[in-house]
Amino acid sequence: MPTGSGKSLTYQLAAMLRPEPTLVLSPLIALMKDQVDKLPPRIAPTATFVNSSLPADEVASRLASVAAGEKRLVYAAPERLRQAGFLDTARSIGIGLVVVDEVHCVSMWGHDFRPDYLFIRRALAELGEPTLLGMTATATPETARDVSEALGRRPQIVHTTVVRPNLRYNVLPVSNADDRMRALIERIDNLDGGSAIVYARSRRSTEQLARLLVGHGFHAAHYHAGLAPDERTNVQDAFLSDRTQVVVATTAFGMGIDKPDVRLVCLVNHPSSLEEYVQMVGRAGRDGEPSDTLLLASNADGASLRRFALGDVPAASELRAVYRALRDARGAVDPDGLADVAPERDPRVLVGMLEQAGLVQRGLDEGRRMRVEVLAPPDDAALRVEALLDRARLVAERRADLMISFAASSRCRHAQVAAHFGETLEPPCGACDVCVPRSQSFSIPADIVAPLPDDIGETISHAVSRLRWPLGRRSLVSMLRGSVTAPPSARNSPSFGVLAAASDADVRRWILLLEHAGALVEKTTPDGYRVLEANRKATAPRISVGGRADVDEGLFERLRSWRIERARADSVPAYVVFPDATLRDLAAVQPRSLDELASVKGIGATKLERYGDELLAVLAS
Repeated sequence: MPTGSGKSLTYQLAAMLRPEPTLVLSPLIALMKDQVDKLPPRIAPTATFVNSSLPADEVASRLASVAAGEKRLVYAAPERLRQAGFLDTARSIGIGLVVVDEVHCVSMWGHDFRPDYLFIRRALAELGEPTLLGMTATATPETARDVSEALGRRPQIVHTTVVRPNLRYNVLPVSNADDRMRALIERIDNLDGGSAIVYARSRRSTEQLARLLVGHGFHAAHYHAGLAPDERTNVQDAFLSDRTQVVVATTAFGMGIDKPDVRLVCLVNHPSSLEEYVQMVGRAGRDGEPSDTLLLASNADGASLRRFALGDVPAASELRAVYRALRDARGAVDPDGLADVAPERDPRVLVGMLEQAGLVQRGLDEGRRMRVEVLAPPDDAALRVEALLDRARLVAERRADLMISFAASSRCRHAQVAAHFGETLEPPCGACDVCVPRSQSFSIPADIVAPLPDDIGETISHAVSRLRWPLGRRSLVSMLRGSVTAPPSARNSPSFGVLAAASDADVRRWILLLEHAGALVEKTTPDGYRVLEANRKATAPRISVGGRADVDEGLFERLRSWRIERARADSVPAYVVFPDATLRDLAAVQPRSLDELASVKGIGATKLERYGDELLAVLAS
């Protein structure tokens, strides 16, 4: 059933009527607490939860109240089942119903696999095979089959439609980062009551976007798993009490949040799958009122999503390294120790994959330590691992391609979602941008972008000298280009957008030229910020639209000599190393650090890593 449709009531009601206690396996601490807090007053005293936020004596006390018959409903994380003490207590209590929330996490090939869910099947056997109820908002028919196989049950499947007509699905193409930010700001600015959740891929981007929104006058905060528990709680409480209108978050936010009046969910990047998309946008309009969803999509997003998807699949060498570490450990092993041999991966997921390949068997944990038995390797061990990884790569690619197709397609959005979950919906749906287009205006119209001035150097120097508050390099570039990411003080400058017709890279390069000429000087403010100030004693060099100041011809020739030697060493043509245009820019700008090198046109991340140190040595000579 969809998010917010009342799945929890099915087991909450049953727990009050059944003679034995009910155990609910829930993946999030916030979700457990939210469920217990929102039970009716006469029912709430009969429910409790145990999780890692509680001291051991409190956990023991709560479980004792269940054993004494005082509690009918107990929430716990699936990881808790791997603790022998908890499993023994649950067995002695006589659990009659086990509820698995977010049951799609059981499927290794689902969009949100969690290895500790694999232990549920064994735990059910230890508990005497109690009645089982699994619930999810995002299980395709294929995922349902995987779940059934992983849990060793043949379930009766009950489902309602995934189509939520009160949600409008919008996909908005954007051409660059600034267009993306303009679209986000405009949409939140037009929000008529209610609140908004904005999802971004990385922790850093949530913080940057929240600062951007605050700078534009919105009550916004960021949320991600890297925040301290009290910080996360404060953000949640402020959002639920309407003190914060917008939360910018990673997917760590939302599963435990039951806020009925979320009127907008905006995804600034492609989510990892269509299932994750449905889960994220499903947090809007839980009160049934019309609400908007917005996916901002650029041409580069598809390639990025494929790269991320395949990057999540481990290499065979990583699985071999973990296998060797488990074999050498001979018993219980700390996950932190395994992180040293595969630092980019969740060690529990790697152990789960080895278990699926039949190379190890993970049992009950000893505190934080995993007890893993290394099995005798079968003759086809290498083939098993490769087959597992091949399937993982195929599933990752297919999942990414489905999401990319959804965003790029001109088919009804609701019909696409329905088909993915095994339903049929005849368009038009009346609630998506394909069936009911909506005009969008978020970029600067081309006819009001001023042409570049004749003397770019003097324009930049004059703009800096007129600032009320000094700016760092990044903020100065944003101001000159008229970007929405510029600070409020910069947006009020008469020079705001004076170089809007140029690219970010061009403006960064021009600022660097002025620094080397002494027309701009870096200063450190009393609070530690590095800013640029105009040097009135120096004359700004004249920079044409082409962007080059005077080229040091002797340095240019030395750079060409270096390029010839490097091209011979790499067995490639000289132009593959760098074209003459890039060398001329280097001879004009004369960068002195890797950061300054990165501002020169033609030097991307790969070439910076490959040639950066050598270039700096030539320039320094």
